[in-house]
Amino acid sequence: MLTFAVLGLFVLVIAFSFAAVLSGLDVPVLGGGVVAVVPIHGTITMGGCPAGLFDSESCADVDEIKDLLKSADRDPSVKAILLDVYSGGGNVVASRELMRAVKGTKKPTVAWIGEIGTSGAYYAASAADKVMADENSMTGSIGVIMFVEHYYGLFDWVGINVTTIKAGDSKDIASPYRPMTDEERLELQSMIDKVYDSFVADVAANRHMSQDDAKKAAQGRIYLGVEAKDVGLIDELGGYDDAVARAAVLGGIKGEPEVRKPDKKVRLTDLLK
Repeated sequence: MLTFAVLGLFVLVIAFSFAAVLSGLDVPVLGGGVVAVVPIHGTITMGGCPAGLFDSESCADVDEIKDLLKSADRDPSVKAILLDVYSGGGNVVASRELMRAVKGTKKPTVAWIGEIGTSGAYYAASAADKVMADENSMTGSIGVIMFVEHYYGLFDWVGINVTTIKAGDSKDIASPYRPMTDEERLELQSMIDKVYDSFVADVAANRHMSQDDAKKAAQGRIYLGVEAKDVGLIDELGGYDDAVARAAVLGGIKGEPEVRKPDKKVRLTDLLK
């Protein structure tokens, strides 16, 4: 029964091709595998996206992306993975966790940076086998930033007093209710510098760059795609279809690949449109 079904399908393909030749139609080339698209869209975070009653913030949930990568790795029909990057970055640990997940994939991976792939998003993309971007894409921004807000001036003006009771000298470091001391600023700067050094070291290893070259390309600077190629942050310039084609080549796919995207989540706001 199985042999008959396979033979019947083979005869059907031959018959269709013969009919197409007679009618002058283009015969589609059957692909030899799937390119699985894994989107990295929005702020990179762990533990899900903040949600309201009717909508949720656009974010790249690392747990969901890791599941997509694992699924693609396990699927024998998937020959390559395309990371569709559209993100300005995200949390430090979440971005590093995503980078490790990309680096740990068994299938060939191509990261394509669309409008933007900066900071933590570039961090994750750098671990792909090939990194591509449009010539006008924004990428890079290798750096770390922390914001400390202070309200004590406003509170003094309004007449609000805050009393802090603590155990441990640094327990209220970065408190918005008082000025920061020089020692506290140095402590926070040291922490940021260590995170930055790890970021640069990982990018250097992923991109096969020297530490000096990686640090020169870092410094928080945002590059257009054409500039990013010059400094070694990406491998090729091209559009989405070019990235699909590159992934197919890396995956050894002959002919036109099947491009498989994850199912889009339906939100309540989509149903109300």
